[in-house]
This record gives sequence, structure tokens and C-alpha cells, in this order.
Amino acid sequence: MYKKFMELIDNKSLSGSRVCVAAADSGSVGAISIAMRRGLGGAVLVGDKSAITDEAERFGILDKVEIIHAPTPQLAALAAVEYARRGGVDALMKGLVNTQDFLRAVLDREHGLRAGRLLSHLTVMEIPGEERLSFCSDGGFIVLPDLRQKKEILRNAVEAIHGLGYDHVNVACVAANERVDEKMPATVDAAALAEASRAGEFDDLPCACTVEGPMAIDVIASQAAAVRKGIKSEISGKVDMALVPNIECGNILCKTLVHYAHAEHTGFVVGARIPIIVVSRSDTSENKFLGMALSCVISGNCRRNGKNINV
Repeated sequence: MYKKFMELIDNKSLSGSRVCVAAADSGSVGAISIAMRRGLGGAVLVGDKSAITDEAERFGILDKVEIIHAPTPQLAALAAVEYARRGGVDALMKGLVNTQDFLRAVLDREHGLRAGRLLSHLTVMEIPGEERLSFCSDGGFIVLPDLRQKKEILRNAVEAIHGLGYDHVNVACVAANERVDEKMPATVDAAALAEASRAGEFDDLPCACTVEGPMAIDVIASQAAAVRKGIKSEISGKVDMALVPNIECGNILCKTLVHYAHAEHTGFVVGARIPIIVVSRSDTSENKFLGMALSCVISGNCRRNGKNINV
């Protein structure tokens, strides 16, 4: 169990790692400069060469990065994905390019970064006052997953979290309450996920996981709430990851914690050949750095364990 981002990130964990940025802009170059001060081995910046050169020089990293010219953001996305596909980088990050254009390049069946799996988004948050980092999936990629997709989302997330050093992951399947009700499909799927876990369906994952659901947010957050409601739970108050029923729930949960509880956060897409950092326009350079750093930690651990970087 980790409480802080920086427990996962140190100079040693980033040493030798490389990141590729599609349509690099001031914010992403700033994030690269933070990462390099903390041990990042190198970076490939794709986009308008003149503009990137100016930014890299301003941040003092011009001699430490490789710049590939692409005249438009769309072409930068294609070139960055092609570079990442050839290997040699641990993560790919979106810069100043339309998200649809970026993902179109990533998802291209012939030239993209698909690995034969569903791609899903994983958010990581450091919430003030909490005793552990919190994960949420999928609040940014799959709009309305069915049960099969939720199982794949769970697999993607647990494998990535294991890559951050976890040996066991407590997963709560979020719903409005704990009673299974056919009129509330989220509760039905949550119960099915918990049953699949008890039946051993996820035993092949690289680390153990305990899956419970349906669980409302109060029970997820507080063992005392579970006791008051008469609910027996092994993980209440000790949940690592919230598996949400749809993108709206995940988006609202994460943004509420960020904007009202002042959680530090980052996130990335998993299930591809390498982790992919799809940043928001409101993300700071520090947010982007955290996404890069955690992605590199996951990729580095995969290499050290003799596994393909295929989270």
C-alpha cells in the first residue's frame, strides 16, 4: 500500500526511461523537464521543430531531447505513434493535438498501438487525509461498458497497479447501493464481477485481488458506514480501486475529488503496447509529469520481470 505518489517515483525508477510526446507544446515540454530533473533518461518530442526547439531551450533541455518535425498536430500524432510502435520508448503522451486525432492514430488497426485487448483509462489520485492512493477505472475512455468489458477494464487496471509495486488490489464495484436490483444494471454487473472473482476468474492476474460489489461510495470509503448499514465487507475503508459502471460516474467521482477534496491526480490509458498519457487541457505540468513517471515505472517493472510492455 502506498500513500503518496513520490513513494512510487524516484530517480532510480525513471533512470533509462524514455517518453515520446505527440505535438509537444509548452506544458508537455515543461513536464519533460520536471521528469528529467528527477531521472528520466530521454524524450522524443514530435511536432513543429521550431516551436519545440524554443520551448526546449527555454526549459534548458534542448541537448537532452530528440526532436522530430511534423508540420501539423495530426501528422505529429501519426509520427509519434509510429515511433512508439517501433519500440524504444516507455510511454506515449498527447500534447497539443485534438484527442480524437490522437486516438485515431493510437487505435489504427494496422499502424497503431493496439495489443489485441480493450483499451481503458486508469486514474490515480492522492487524496488529502487518506491513508492510501486511490485508483478509478474507467472514467475517461469506455463510455458504457458491458459486463465483458468491465472484466477487461478490471484486468487492465489490476495489471497496471501491480506494475506500480502492488501485490494485492482491493477492487470495489461502484453502484448507488448494495442491493442487487434488475432495474439498476450497475448493481447486477457489480454482483457478477464479485462472483466471477470468487469463482477464480481473475486468479491468473499477476497479483491477487479482492473484488466486492455492488458498493456505494460511503461503504467504499468507510468501514464504519458498512457497520452502520449492516454490510459485511473485507475491503470497506481499504479500497484501492473503484470500478465505475460508466464514464459519467467515473468522471464525476474523480473530478469531484480533484476540485473539492483537492486530490492530486494523474491518469493514463492501459491495454496498449505501452501506457498512453491522454492529458486534459486543464492538467498542469506536474499532472503530466506524474502520468509520465507512473507509466515509466509500469513499463520498467514489466521489463525487469521479463514481461512484454503490454499493459
